Amino acid sequence: MGIIIIGVGALMLGLLLILLISLTAPRPEDDPANRLPSGEHAPHAWIARLDAGEMGKLLGMLFSELKFEVQDARVSGSVVDLFAVNPTPLVGGRVYIRGVCHPALEQVDEDEVRAALETARAEMAGKALVVTGGGFSPRARAAAEGAPVELLDGPALLSLVKKHLPPVAVARHV
Repeated sequence: MGIIIIGVGALMLGLLLILLISLTAPRPEDDPANRLPSGEHAPHAWIARLDAGEMGKLLGMLFSELKFEVQDARVSGSVVDLFAVNPTPLVGGRVYIRGVCHPALEQVDEDEVRAALETARAEMAGKALVVTGGGFSPRARAAAEGAPVELLDGPALLSLVKKHLPPVAVARHV
């Protein structure tokens, strides 16, 4: 009987310690290093200032350089819609790319992710990609989880531009 009481007490103490650690542990979203740089001094700020037409041209050049065949590009308001085909056998296919130019260096919400998924389904694209010069809200990231969509924020887009379109990156002084 004494062993059971000791076991239950140790179990309760362990659960209490786990609870205290989880309440006081630093969270990744609270770490400033995990936040996107914002403002005019962010390296990707020039991308965030592009209008939909300019974003469409940049995405068209980038995906052409990545060996996609850009089939169609549509600009409406602050959104650009691109349809591209990756001709690579087995892994290729049709991709819908939604470039969101609003809000500039702020976060894109889940509505844009859901709109991209709906358009990709309606247009029979195997995958969707949402691109912005800013970032994505936690709700947008949650909406993308497990769905055939990828989110490409400003820093990630800048990285691709630097790697695949160096003249564009140099012209923008990044």
